[in-house]
Amino acid sequence: MDITLYHSPGACSMATYISLIEAGADFNVSIISLKNNEQSSPEYAALNPKKKVPFLVVDGKGLSENVAMQTWIAENYPSANLFPADSWDQKRALSYMGWFGSGIHPHITRHFKPAKFTSVTEAHTDLKAKGKAMYMEQIALVESELADRTFFFDHFTVCDSYFFWIYERALQEGFDLSGFKQCTAHNNLLRTRPSVQQVLARTSS
Repeated sequence: MDITLYHSPGACSMATYISLIEAGADFNVSIISLKNNEQSSPEYAALNPKKKVPFLVVDGKGLSENVAMQTWIAENYPSANLFPADSWDQKRALSYMGWFGSGIHPHITRHFKPAKFTSVTEAHTDLKAKGKAMYMEQIALVESELADRTFFFDHFTVCDSYFFWIYERALQEGFDLSGFKQCTAHNNLLRTRPSVQQVLARTSS
């Protein structure tokens, strides 16, 4: 297969990037600079009209949204064991990833990019505070999900790579997450994985 991941260092494309490495996939990475607004270039918009990352192209066919990409990776690299085996747990995995993508990710964005949501500068401080508070509320729920667990299931799955970004991005924003012991332990553990180290090294380079 000819696989290309369109990725921006630090963006949520990190989740799919980690999973592709974990899967042992042979793939290329094309860097899209969100800072330089390259996602809005005519060339990239023609490829992905949503004008965002990640975007996965497999044998000329494009796929967007982390939930879909992560599921595709797990299904196409079964030997990597990146999805639960049980049918019900597979649905739970989809539920986790849907939650991360639509129920937590937007709160981070409201905090670090308030101008995307309102042009009223005076409202930015309040929007950032509310975004952070809602993020913390959701992370408290994840904390309970991870109680007495190393991963979301009985082994590493695509849910873990996705949550790593959800947590890591907030740390980069300076959120004090030290009170979330289970989530912090999960983050520290994932940082020891070669896949995560490889992606983080590229982020900092």
